[in-house]
Amino acid sequence: MGRKVIITIGREFGSEGHEIGKELAERLGINMYDKDLLAIAAKRSGLAVEHLANVDESIATRFLEPYLGFSMGNENLNDKLFAVESQIIRDIASKESCIIIGRCADFVLKDEENCINAFIYAPYETRVNMIAQKHKITEEAARKLVKKMDQVRNSYYTFYAGKDWNRKEGKDLMLNRARFGIKGCVDILEAAYRECYECDE
Repeated sequence: MGRKVIITIGREFGSEGHEIGKELAERLGINMYDKDLLAIAAKRSGLAVEHLANVDESIATRFLEPYLGFSMGNENLNDKLFAVESQIIRDIASKESCIIIGRCADFVLKDEENCINAFIYAPYETRVNMIAQKHKITEEAARKLVKKMDQVRNSYYTFYAGKDWNRKEGKDLMLNRARFGIKGCVDILEAAYRECYECDE
């Protein structure tokens, strides 16, 4: 029996990190956690999934905190969700091999020995084209969306983890989805997983 291994996947918007994680989970026969973390967080916090979805992987505008409709004492909803999701991630990682998408999971699990931290990226133009096709929107709209979502994710990671989200520090693998494709990225991540899973304790 091999050891428990967790793979965290950070991803630029439009790089198909979710799709890569999903295919990898199916190939390895382990669970992947992404948006379903919201449902678990809703049960633990007693808040509606819809409210949590509005602040998922984002930070609050700090000067508006006193006026936020879902403030909780000194904690806004963004901070509350981050704390709840972080505990859920730690709980899951303590029990099973799995794949966790985004949500500063590499930072949350920084003390987990058997954790492979990957980051999926692709050239900006490639991501714009993929988003335009996927969502059937104009190139101009896709450009705005990609820039906005990258900024949101970077701000979220910088605020909670204290470092840039797309830097190599803390990452074991930086994979160019445009270079390797979904299958190639999955092949590389599978090889890393099996190497870690099969090594001696």
